[in-house]
Amino acid sequence: MRMPKTKLTSLSVGKLPIPPKGQVDYFDTSMPSFGVRLSLSGSRTYFVMTRVYGKVVRLSIGRAKVNTDDIGFSLKDARAKAGELVDIASKGIDPRQLKRIEKEEKEAEANKTFKAVAEKFIKRYVEPRLAPSTKREYDRALFGKEVKAWQSRPVDVITKADVRNLLEKMVRRGSAGAANNRLAYLRKFFNWCAEEDYIEHPPTDRIRPPGPKKIGERVLTEDEIKLVWAAFDAEGGTFGDLFKLLLLTGQRRAEVGGMRRDELKNIDGGNPTWEIPSHRTKNKRPHIIPLSPQAVAIIKHRPVFGDEGLLFTNTGDTPVSGYGKIKKRVDDWVAKNRENACLSPMPSWVLHDLRRTMVTIMNENLKTPPHVVEACVNHVSGAAKMGVAGVYNKALYIEERKKSLNAWGVFVEKLTCL
Repeated sequence: MRMPKTKLTSLSVGKLPIPPKGQVDYFDTSMPSFGVRLSLSGSRTYFVMTRVYGKVVRLSIGRAKVNTDDIGFSLKDARAKAGELVDIASKGIDPRQLKRIEKEEKEAEANKTFKAVAEKFIKRYVEPRLAPSTKREYDRALFGKEVKAWQSRPVDVITKADVRNLLEKMVRRGSAGAANNRLAYLRKFFNWCAEEDYIEHPPTDRIRPPGPKKIGERVLTEDEIKLVWAAFDAEGGTFGDLFKLLLLTGQRRAEVGGMRRDELKNIDGGNPTWEIPSHRTKNKRPHIIPLSPQAVAIIKHRPVFGDEGLLFTNTGDTPVSGYGKIKKRVDDWVAKNRENACLSPMPSWVLHDLRRTMVTIMNENLKTPPHVVEACVNHVSGAAKMGVAGVYNKALYIEERKKSLNAWGVFVEKLTCL
């Protein structure tokens, strides 16, 4: 390799001839250990020669900035950097090690951004333990637009004030309930961060929910059941059937919405069941639901669409979404119906109230034993399943559940004149 010497100037660096092959180093006459390397591709890179541990080494500084718009080092900055590297080497320190350390520190910082740590939390904690619907809520809480400004910040610099500001913005736009939920998800995430030593103290500590806590207690009356069922009929199609099954089975929205044909057993026989695998239930326990004739009739009515076996899908390969829009349409239908009948508006209700309604009427009207009701909805909070008793009581109560859900189906049928 040729190593000519020349006086380097900002102008001359850009005019140095490109070698016909290989590379050529031009050394600066005003700073003999400093130079610029030209390659056949036309690139120009500043370097400096110095001794490290008694050996002469070549240290790259960076690309030369020839034109105003170029990215790289100006000649002045490159000479200054060369002086720094020579000074570091004269103290017995290898500048290349410092570069590696700086690179590792930058990579470590990148791995500790809010986004990077949140992705690890999802992969290590959420996905192995929680239902897909819960993962979607965590995704919204940790990667949504409200926390967009947090993504590139180190997770350990997120403060209590940051969390409070986020929650206050949600409350101001009328989403106090959503703010409560968001705090719960953030609290779990930051507690995990503290356990994993990403942060010292969770910024969510001692922050109270910003909105009033609403305890689910809405149970639809018999007249309201008739009315919402009529609204489901009016809606028809995918969501009309889905909402009816929410009421007839008492299962959670994500479980019914994700129902697959391979989960349905003996549909044409005398003991039809729906078997939900553990990865699709909230408590990670497999669940068997004896299906009433009323539920079976709806299931058989569902058309086959796509290759994934989903009963409720608009794409063929993913469960339906957009519940809020359809629920509003149902509410509008109900409101108009009551207005036409000169009745007061129906009190607010949510889809989960259909599950609560079934449980309440089973207990109070149909006199179903509490442990059977608990088994019907896959609850583990009953006394028969808790503590020491829960270790030994593995009874599924299949026959009792079948009898109870069939009775509930008849109750709904008589009420709504199916």
